[in-house]
Amino acid sequence: MPKVVPEYKDRARARIVQAARLVFHRKGFRSSTMEDIAEEVGVSKGALYLYFPTKSDLLVAVQTRSREEILERWSGLLAGGDVAEGMARSLDEVLAGEIDPSVFHELLVESAENSAVRRALVEDRRADAKMMRGFLVQLEARGRIPKMKHPDATAGAVLKLFEGTVMQRMLHGQAAEARRSLVQELRLVLGT
Repeated sequence: MPKVVPEYKDRARARIVQAARLVFHRKGFRSSTMEDIAEEVGVSKGALYLYFPTKSDLLVAVQTRSREEILERWSGLLAGGDVAEGMARSLDEVLAGEIDPSVFHELLVESAENSAVRRALVEDRRADAKMMRGFLVQLEARGRIPKMKHPDATAGAVLKLFEGTVMQRMLHGQAAEARRSLVQELRLVLGT
């Protein structure tokens, strides 16, 4: 029997995560099934379960990939550019309506009844805070933002600004105003 090379497994995993992201955004997390995702990828449900035992595990992987993409976008800010503008730019897809933020709110509702989803969201929030703190510490070390008194609290405040901006966009539909407010608030919190 031939062995499966690790690169193949990595590519297969990435394809599954991308398909799950599409299905979650199209159908919502609650309405999506592992069968829907398997169909999107073009594999059997059994093959899908080899990589992700539960839909919640898949959710964590989707969120992890999203976080990695944001860090890739922000990497240029370590060397130059307007930090607040650059960070705000990472929400442009959401603010433009290309990504539906209601999926996250649906997950919050689901977490009230589903402890696996609740654990996934707690893990996701913890990872977001760690990523944000690490990024802010790098900015600080490079002199891109002033020294922070409380890096954990600053990271938490920035995350809350992002969440609030998405909520503002959902409720009021004014993408340009939401983005302008975010940039001003980021400048205030980061001291830039």
